[in-house]
Amino acid sequence: MNNVYIKKIQTELLDIPIKRPHQFSTEKVSTKSFVLLSIELSNGILGIGEGTTPGIWWNGESVETMKLVIDRYVSPLLLDENIKFINKHMKVINRQIRANPFAKATVEMALFDALGKLYKVPVHQLLGSIQQDKIPVRWALASGTEEGDIEEARDAVLNNLFANFKTKSGKEKPEEDAKRNLRIAEGIKDYSTIGIDPNGSWDRITTMKYMDAFFEAGIDFLEQPLDPRDIEGAAMLVDMKKVPIMADESLATVEDAYMLAKEKAANIFSLKVHKSGGMKNTIKIAGIAEAAGISCFGGTSLESSVGTAASLHAVASISNLDYGTEFFGPVWLADDIV
Repeated sequence: MNNVYIKKIQTELLDIPIKRPHQFSTEKVSTKSFVLLSIELSNGILGIGEGTTPGIWWNGESVETMKLVIDRYVSPLLLDENIKFINKHMKVINRQIRANPFAKATVEMALFDALGKLYKVPVHQLLGSIQQDKIPVRWALASGTEEGDIEEARDAVLNNLFANFKTKSGKEKPEEDAKRNLRIAEGIKDYSTIGIDPNGSWDRITTMKYMDAFFEAGIDFLEQPLDPRDIEGAAMLVDMKKVPIMADESLATVEDAYMLAKEKAANIFSLKVHKSGGMKNTIKIAGIAEAAGISCFGGTSLESSVGTAASLHAVASISNLDYGTEFFGPVWLADDIV
């Protein structure tokens, strides 16, 4: 077992249709793209990883760039290396390859999967043991219409599928978007509540103007309402002490987490394995949040069941996952690879 090494690395791309079109702030999609990674060990064990992004608009990576980075630049650094030294391998990868956290997270995922199979333990045991074995999942309302979102939320509650929701916002002008979300909150008030995710598309003045109305409407949180670079503006919203502010696009690295905590610019951290370059970094970020009194939320890059399982292993091993998750990817997809 001490001399088990990485023998072969393979990647492939695939597209999976989704059950209904999904409206982001910048585009509407009907399929989801993935890069699948397999790492074969010298004893025949296969470690599986999955890479996916909300879109190249989100952070600059796509499944095509991830495949290229893994095939051409990561593979030569890992072949013939001992599988046990994952931290050492990731340190070398980070030194040799700048940025590309989604590609790196895909690699780390496959390495941990292989090591867990080698030692015959679940990956959460390798990450520090499990903290909880049942985690709530929040559904994203992104039909593209106000009426569609209200109907979708009502149907989900009545059919006992989901109890809590968030809206994908940012397509309209901020003022119109804010009013639309208030109407959705009113439309489902007898059933549930919503968080709002404008993907960094709102401005300070509009957001501050509607904070009282959001508070009165019982909005659960505002996820990245402002441009990710506007840390001062986020801190101003937090200081209003109305609706909790969640950091997503502004939070990728451990250093981002420290800065946001120091500037008091978030009430909640959205944890995503891919944007942070892997499960270990995600857990480090949760530790910074815990020390600063910041809650955590399990965010999604809309993974299939492979990436969702990895994300579950990571967030189930932290103690401050106060806002649950949005790990609905496998339900959202019309088919699955598992």
